[in-house]
Amino acid sequence: MAVSVLARQSEDKIARQAYQRRKDEIYFYNMEKLEFQSKLEQERKRAEKERKRAEQAEAEIAKLRKENEGLRATQA
Repeated sequence: MAVSVLARQSEDKIARQAYQRRKDEIYFYNMEKLEFQSKLEQERKRAEKERKRAEQAEAEIAKLRKENEGLRATQA
C-alpha cells in the first residue's frame, strides 16, 4: 500500500510539473505576442509620421515650384 501511495504521489508530481510547464509556455507565448504587437504598433506610427513628412515635403516642393515659375515669369 505504501508503494502505491508513493507511485500515485510521483504521478501527481509529474502531472503538476507538466501543468506548470504548459502554463509557463502559454505565459511566455502571450508575452512574446504582446511585445510583437507593441513593436508592430510603433512601426505603424513611425510609418505614418514618415508618410506625413513626405506629404509635407511634396507640398513644400510644389509651393516652391510655383514661386519659381512666378519669378521666371516676372523676369521674362
